[in-house]
Amino acid sequence: MYKILLATDGSDYSLESMRKIVPMAKAMQAEVTVITIAEEIPLLKGTEGMSKEELDALYNSINRETELGLERAKDMLSKAGLKVETKLKAGKPAETICDEAEKGSFNLVVLGDSGLGGLKELFLGSVSNKVVHQSKTDVMIIKRASG
Repeated sequence: MYKILLATDGSDYSLESMRKIVPMAKAMQAEVTVITIAEEIPLLKGTEGMSKEELDALYNSINRETELGLERAKDMLSKAGLKVETKLKAGKPAETICDEAEKGSFNLVVLGDSGLGGLKELFLGSVSNKVVHQSKTDVMIIKRASG
């Protein structure tokens, strides 16, 4: 069975990337695992003076949004007829994607050329760039539609 690891950051662009791989994944009868990496952030800017309860509520809200994004991705790909699994991991995005691809014996990693990062990077998003250079698994980069 051909296995695709599809990395998403929850952006609209990530959903666009998912739609683009559906025909290929269906033709290959691939299993697709959608993964989102929650980057470990020691303390969010602007949270100084917040109580532990307030911080916990903030982090829980962020996690809920991330989980909802994964569920939307699973629903979309399942409706297209694909076998889909989702994973939410914590860590550094590029390293975690590469580790998961290797540990899970994936045949292909798919991700967009830019995500939610600041300034959209100059040429290739920093996560995409790192994955391309560090992954032992084949990597497919989905380019953003122009316009």
